[in-house]
Amino acid sequence: MLEITNFRDGAVLNHQNGKETEAGLEIEIQGLASSQASVAINGQPAEKNDRFFRGKVLLTKKLNQITVMADDAFGVRSQTIELAYDKSSFKRYNFFLDDCSFFLMHLAKDRPASIFDEYLLHGLKRAHDSYGTKFTLNLFYHDDHHDFCIADMPDCYKSEFTDNADWLRMSFHSKSEFPDRPYQSADAATLAADYDLIRGEVLRFAGEKSFICPLVIHWGMTNPENFHVLQERGVNVLTGGFIGAISHIGETHTTRVTDIGYHYEKDIAEYISKNHLFYDRHFKIFLMNNLICCNYDDIDVIRDKFAALAQEPRDTIGLMTHEQYTYQDYFNYIPNHLDRLDFACRCATEAGYQPVYFAEDMFGNPAWNA
Repeated sequence: MLEITNFRDGAVLNHQNGKETEAGLEIEIQGLASSQASVAINGQPAEKNDRFFRGKVLLTKKLNQITVMADDAFGVRSQTIELAYDKSSFKRYNFFLDDCSFFLMHLAKDRPASIFDEYLLHGLKRAHDSYGTKFTLNLFYHDDHHDFCIADMPDCYKSEFTDNADWLRMSFHSKSEFPDRPYQSADAATLAADYDLIRGEVLRFAGEKSFICPLVIHWGMTNPENFHVLQERGVNVLTGGFIGAISHIGETHTTRVTDIGYHYEKDIAEYISKNHLFYDRHFKIFLMNNLICCNYDDIDVIRDKFAALAQEPRDTIGLMTHEQYTYQDYFNYIPNHLDRLDFACRCATEAGYQPVYFAEDMFGNPAWNA
């Protein structure tokens, strides 16, 4: 027998998991082996106590292989896991809005003097001015509610979008809202074509600086065999619900089922629900969940989630919502939607989190690029 018990393959570790110095992150590997086995961790003898073993390892790279070997009378067994190291990690958050098209429709129709005269963008700028929040607007190519296409968005605001691209960016989400789960069974060519279509439009009317790689695609669903399409376009992390996620307001679950999570099996989905970050070495991509979804979580819920976060601190938190709940002509309009958004940003700031783009570097941490 041989099993590493305190870390699993794909764990993402930082200063909270060990002792960090300029040399790297020192962690302890623990596990079980037969009582008669001699155990080595990355070639160094481990301390044994009956079946239990432990030993120190220094993580010095973004991705680190840990190999444990157990040698007894029955032969030599080994287990290798890969651990990601979030070097010089710090408390940070990302905020994206899904299903976006209404704000562009209003800009194209009303032609205000500034993009920030538009209702949603005005609210986002207010939050940015108060807390420094960086926002990503994940776009539909076609607005099914107003029969508007972003190809009809004029380029007269291009310079203003570009001037604010340090905190306001747009990304790919889906060609349209309906049918639901458009990429669940779609082939790679369809995903690639839709991505490139939306990126091309953003570059046309808002400039190259205004586009950023997405953290999620519509419904958080595509076959992992299609991940290469996203990775070839710069995607290195994807978010989703993974387990117990709800698809509409009022939905409840009596069991924890996997959904809105790129077809991942339940053991990984459960791990992400508890540990929040995961590295899939098979597809070479990071996965994570989100803390807050403002169209589901009212102010009291947001407050409670941040209070709970203080008891189980972590360095990376994802905030999100869906654009359409901001507008009165949407059938599920939430009158205090922008208040919820602002409150989530305020809570993150008061808890010491800095705004970043998780799509950049390692969850917005540039330490490995230094």
